[in-house]
Amino acid sequence: MNRQRVRLIDVAEAADVSRATASRVLSGSPRNVDPVLAERVWAVARRIGYRPHLSARALRTGQTGTVGIVVPTLTNPYFVALAEAFAGESRDRGADLLIADSRNDVESEAAHLRRLTDGRVDAIAIVPVSYEDSGAALVEARDAVPLAQVDRRTRDGNTAAIVLDNITGVRLLIEHLREAGRERIAYVGAETASSSGAERLAAFTDIAGEHAPVTVVSEFSTSAGREAARHLLDSTTDIDAIVCGADVLAVGVHSTLQRSGVSLPGDIALVSFDDSELLELTDPPITSLSPPVGEIARRTTELLMGEGDAWREPSVERLVPGLVIRESTQGHR
Repeated sequence: MNRQRVRLIDVAEAADVSRATASRVLSGSPRNVDPVLAERVWAVARRIGYRPHLSARALRTGQTGTVGIVVPTLTNPYFVALAEAFAGESRDRGADLLIADSRNDVESEAAHLRRLTDGRVDAIAIVPVSYEDSGAALVEARDAVPLAQVDRRTRDGNTAAIVLDNITGVRLLIEHLREAGRERIAYVGAETASSSGAERLAAFTDIAGEHAPVTVVSEFSTSAGREAARHLLDSTTDIDAIVCGADVLAVGVHSTLQRSGVSLPGDIALVSFDDSELLELTDPPITSLSPPVGEIARRTTELLMGEGDAWREPSVERLVPGLVIRESTQGHR
């Protein structure tokens, strides 16, 4: 069926419901509609390519048909993947996605939130820059539109947060390394001002031991990863594994180790978070935690675009990542 010619009545007939029921479901106001029936309407709409007329809906309901997401940076492949997952979820619900890059700056983040809440979006998902300093702007934005925190959280954001279970993630990495016979494990991380950065560092120190080598650099980048690896090689030779707090750091560490004649994984095993495509391009490919970005986007979008205001509750839901094992931890020593 031609996507541009699909009408609301076409969805109603294909789903075997009334036009009024289809309209309530697809306009985001499925009151008094059985959830199973509502899901059937959405499934049919996606299958036959129905797109709500967003400008007409905005005039009728006062809504824009647009969801916003604010991320710390778009230079990190993980946040690009997260934004793409949100774009898919928004599209499936007949909405558009507006992406803002806060450039790892609290003031820029606050400015984006003010612009987005000035009638531009119906809801906001945000990966806050700072655990301590981002909260005030989030509270102000939350009073204007539904808002939920994603991947990271603030001390006083007072909204629902759907984040990665960083403690379990670090434990999975260290247990995998120890099962491979690695005991002298170092950590490379950055940006402990964020909740995720601080949690990963604290979890590593708790699980690996307070005497395990730790290097914290100023930013998440490949150049910072190279700097961290040089520091580790200069300061200690007594390590046989490195845990990196992000893929961009791991790629930089990988590069420096190889250029320094260190065998991977013969001399040092290397693991990371995020599981972006970057890790498949290295030789050997790097073992990593794979965050459930699709599930994070789905749950957050349901929270923001569904009935009720559960997003107002200051709850924290932690999703467990999976472990993707590659050659950086699997060779002979």
